[in-house]
Amino acid sequence: MNALTLRLIRAAFLCLALGITLGASFAVDRALGANLRLLHAELNLWGWVTLLIYGMGYHMLPRFAGQPLRSQQAAELQSWAAIGGVALAAVGWLASAWDVPGALALRGLAAALQLGAALGFAWLISGLLAPRRAER
Repeated sequence: MNALTLRLIRAAFLCLALGITLGASFAVDRALGANLRLLHAELNLWGWVTLLIYGMGYHMLPRFAGQPLRSQQAAELQSWAAIGGVALAAVGWLASAWDVPGALALRGLAAALQLGAALGFAWLISGLLAPRRAER
């Protein structure tokens, strides 16, 4: 696997470990669960699931399609935007739980990064799904 794929998969597993740890702590402290359930969801859904999909998609889909991605540089940028979006959102949810000023703006920036990453991934993968000229 290349560095791009490994980066996304490692980040996904880190989010899984953090999400599971956080979820398990809710069994001990229910008030913590009430305050941090959105962080838990962020880590599990955007962190674990989405980052793993990106990583596995970059590994498998070019091979299945028999062609490279449109742009390796765009894929690198997309991966950092996705990981950064999850990290910023996690900090934003923690900041919101403790009523830190600017938490909403931080979460908004994180959401913009995640949206950009999702659209970038869709654009990169759509290039693999379009029929080649010889197949038309």
